[in-house]
Amino acid sequence: MSTVKSPTRELPAGESDRDAVIRKLSQEAADGNIRLPSLPDIAVRVQKVLEDPRAPRTRVAQVIGADAALAARIVRLANSAFLNPSTQQIFDLQQAVTRLGTQLVRCTAMSFSLQQMEFDSGDTELRPQIRELWRIGALVASIAYVLARETRAANPDEALMTGLMHNIGELYITVSSPRRAASDGDSRAVEQLVQEWHPRIAASILKHWKFPRAIIAAVVDQNNDSRDTGSDSGLTDVLVAAIALGSCVFHRDLLDDTVTANASFERLGLDSGGCKSLLASAAAQIKALRAALSS
Repeated sequence: MSTVKSPTRELPAGESDRDAVIRKLSQEAADGNIRLPSLPDIAVRVQKVLEDPRAPRTRVAQVIGADAALAARIVRLANSAFLNPSTQQIFDLQQAVTRLGTQLVRCTAMSFSLQQMEFDSGDTELRPQIRELWRIGALVASIAYVLARETRAANPDEALMTGLMHNIGELYITVSSPRRAASDGDSRAVEQLVQEWHPRIAASILKHWKFPRAIIAAVVDQNNDSRDTGSDSGLTDVLVAAIALGSCVFHRDLLDDTVTANASFERLGLDSGGCKSLLASAAAQIKALRAALSS
């Protein structure tokens, strides 16, 4: 099982938490010394078999079936309202793999395997934060899938994976930053710092995991208001809009201000009314997909 270990060194005397985090992240990024986590074995095996165009569905199902918990999640997603509006249940793993298709199988395996990683922070109080980051990733991924499908601005399966990975850098920082970070009065400054740095950390991790360039670019630019908005920016706009809509799923009163403040919605051809209609019509699908990715 892959492990991300947090450092145990003490902060230099007189150094604030914010300064310590800045120093640590700056040094790691400059040195190319980010201690990148390795993907769990099951994710590597699934990715390898899916990359082989000659691999039959029976072989894909065989690889997935080696992990009973992952196989159960694949079957559950195949039978969810998201993919099975007819409610005709299937129980065969090979049929489930066929129904999901290559990209959704890959995304589900990635989601499952990342949740199985042992983030050995040494602090049990970090576990709720880690679970919350998974929950947010799954929610953003679900919204991104629906946005990409409805606007046709990006490939929906690619948008799903991008949403799922968008805060992997924040997860890394959470478990590897100095232990006193965000623990006292400097917490707001540290939180702002994390928001600034986590896309860059995520880029290093995703490159290490050999993710497609388009996904890496979208994750890197998720907070970049001055990014290039050329013909290849559709996936980034979908991700930015999905992140913004995350809070609106539960608080619709925020929708008007959220859409007005973000140029990505205009580029996607969405106004607040369109977003409200989209969230309402796709609510069941978003819920089903989010549950399949996070539970």
